[in-house]
Amino acid sequence: MANDLNRLDLTAKDLAMIEAALHTQKKILSVQSQAGRTGARHKLSELKHLMNRIGRNKCEAPATVSWAQMARSFFAPQGDCSQSR
Repeated sequence: MANDLNRLDLTAKDLAMIEAALHTQKKILSVQSQAGRTGARHKLSELKHLMNRIGRNKCEAPATVSWAQMARSFFAPQGDCSQSR
């Protein structure tokens, strides 16, 4: 089975810009879907899945953890990245 995933070297700023553009596209598709535009609902669903994948990747733990981050992790809820959205 071939691996169909491509790896990109993106900065956090790049991801933030892409995510902002996807949020704008989500709003557009949402309006089109409510207006009954053919295919908009399917594209909106695909877009939501993509945004979830981007969100999960952003929540991955960094390679190095500072003392402050370790201390903060004791007081923060564990494993719930969805609250930051």
